[in-house]
Amino acid sequence: MAKRKEEYGNESIKSLKGADRVRKRPAVIFGSDGVEGCAHSIFEIISNSIDEARDGHGNRINVTLYPDHSVEVEDFGRGIPVDYNKAEQRWNWDLVFCELYAGGKYGEGDGNYDFSLGLNGLGLCATQYASEWMTADIYRDGMHYHLDFKKGENV
Repeated sequence: MAKRKEEYGNESIKSLKGADRVRKRPAVIFGSDGVEGCAHSIFEIISNSIDEARDGHGNRINVTLYPDHSVEVEDFGRGIPVDYNKAEQRWNWDLVFCELYAGGKYGEGDGNYDFSLGLNGLGLCATQYASEWMTADIYRDGMHYHLDFKKGENV
């Protein structure tokens, strides 16, 4: 016998927030919730590094796969701007790692990139949201910034 379900009414409509937007539906962003999706998330991170290198910022990208299946991507580009963004009234690290559709590839003729492989504001945040953990070491303007995330939350 079919199990009776709750009534479908106004309170049935919900929105996913924060990391749940990716963690509960990774295939929407990565095309798969399996190994292919994981590979695509890494491709997005590498694509951001390639975009930097193509634009003349950095001449090497190191990708390391570890025995525990974690991946490290190291590039030698300009580093992500992570300081406070007056226009957005948020820290850039929070925008880039914790807000879908936030990135530096949206300006018209702003000169950031002539060509871009990455998802333009989805890849880094979505990968962070989908990951069990993510560590980011960012070197920019003579500073070293270290960020740790666990299941989509900054720790």
